[in-house]
Amino acid sequence: MIAEPKPKKSAIKRRGRQPREELVDYIVAIEGWDWRYSLSLNMERQAIDPYHEFRHLHIRGRLLNPKDLKSDQIEVTLLPSRDLDPEGRKQFTPFGVGSLDGYGDPVTGLVSIPQDALLPILQMMIGERFKFMAMRGTKFSRRRATLHGFRLEVKIDQDDLPEGVELPG
Repeated sequence: MIAEPKPKKSAIKRRGRQPREELVDYIVAIEGWDWRYSLSLNMERQAIDPYHEFRHLHIRGRLLNPKDLKSDQIEVTLLPSRDLDPEGRKQFTPFGVGSLDGYGDPVTGLVSIPQDALLPILQMMIGERFKFMAMRGTKFSRRRATLHGFRLEVKIDQDDLPEGVELPG
């Protein structure tokens, strides 16, 4: 009996694991902030909640790192989200906590925070205690970066900064 030749495997390229994205530390010296609140009736057809509540904290500052962006001015909006409440967030597989967009001057950012974090953050902002915002995320690609985390700081030590970055004043 003659054995038939085995069919050749097609030349399908196997996708290897993509290389890890380079993470960048975005360091902001806070120069000002604003807080807004609104409450209205929810006019959507199938509204889950009869009210629409909107509150956000808007932080303005100077981007200390990285220095290779078109603008050193940045505005980041912190939005409280019900999705980040301890029970609700267990259902998600997040890609990040927010994003930065470099389409104009200033660079803009949007970051979600748990609802219960807004009050203590506002208290610290009112007391002018927070001086820096440190964010870590992907390098800008197509004028956008995904943030993996952020923190608000009273002070940042020079040792915590990337090489070549100097603190103001």
